Amino acid sequence: MARIVQKYGGTSVGSVERIEHVASRVEKSYTEGNEVVVVVSAMGKSTDQLVELAKAITDSPSKREMDMLLSTGEQVTIALLTLALQKRGIDAVSYTGWQAGIETEDTHGNARITNIDTARIEMELVQKKIVIVAGFQGASRLGNITTLGRGGSDTTAVALAAALEANRCDIYTDVTGVFTTDPRVVKQARKLQAISYDEMLEMANLGAGVLHPRAVEFAKNYQVPLMVASSMVDEIGTMIEEEVTVEQNLVVRGIAFENDVTKVTVSGLPNKIDTLPTLFKALSENNVNVDIIVQNQLDAEHVNVSFSITECIIVETLRALEQVKEELGFTEITHEGELAKVSIVGSGMASNPGVAASMFEVLAQNDIYIKMVSTSEIKVSAVIDEENMVLAVEALHEAFRLAEEVEVVS
Repeated sequence: MARIVQKYGGTSVGSVERIEHVASRVEKSYTEGNEVVVVVSAMGKSTDQLVELAKAITDSPSKREMDMLLSTGEQVTIALLTLALQKRGIDAVSYTGWQAGIETEDTHGNARITNIDTARIEMELVQKKIVIVAGFQGASRLGNITTLGRGGSDTTAVALAAALEANRCDIYTDVTGVFTTDPRVVKQARKLQAISYDEMLEMANLGAGVLHPRAVEFAKNYQVPLMVASSMVDEIGTMIEEEVTVEQNLVVRGIAFENDVTKVTVSGLPNKIDTLPTLFKALSENNVNVDIIVQNQLDAEHVNVSFSITECIIVETLRALEQVKEELGFTEITHEGELAKVSIVGSGMASNPGVAASMFEVLAQNDIYIKMVSTSEIKVSAVIDEENMVLAVEALHEAFRLAEEVEVVS
């Protein structure tokens, strides 16, 4: 007997028929003798519909009341799935996030889980019940209902798996696993049998939408084995674990990409020790999340600093920089939009020199100009013109032979 946490996303529970299908999958796992806890998202696009209802009332709803509103979406799903299981003669019970003991920061819209009291769930499991938990939500110590932000149901599932010391956490979605890149962009993309926590975390942070980075962080920190698989197709998914025991000969494991990138350059900054702290503190205080940073020295007294951001926060970024213009005394701010970031990821890169050179060569051969570069032990990212993004991904995917089946190493 194993203890398994399963998570089903909004597409998987998007209709009554799909909820019935999920109930059949949950029933199968339960009748095989497993203890099962299920985390679900709101049905289909119901969260978007709730947001639209709020917007019909006001253009500036309070974050607290939005959490009260949005948390109802998952509550509908847990009740319907529990009813579907009970109809099958299975003892099941539904819990909202706060009923399940999920405690969070007293922050609305993007709260972090601080503690999980599993006593109530453990009591139900002892009584051989299936426990259905609403994802994406919890409650603060002050008793306020909170939501966990984008990808919150993934985070709920992995956090519960860690707290319950589950044998595995299965993330069921509308794809059959983690691919070498987005199969909607590259038809030759191949599903990976396995990928490491570190590689998956890089992929998630760099734009791969299969899992939210916070969920992968939880899994890595608490060593929770993850499987990403399809709720629609009965097919083995991708295992995410500390050390990959298959596909070991892959130097590059996958390619991630994201568009809507903007490069901002602050010119003529004084070459002083407190310049960068002042600059980036101003951005941080205005909630501007910066990605790649490059500094160029003009002369002994002046430097230029460039950094990348998402295009949607350019107004906030420019406002933050103007606030410290007099203090820093820089000469000019310029920004360039319609850019994209393309990244290669693989733990094998740390012990294989020349991977970055190969990437740059492939881009050059395809007349793709690189505007910024960022590296770590297991990834290389390049900022390029957005119009060349798909070409770059396809070329890199082919160059690193990611479509080829690899020999399994046991």
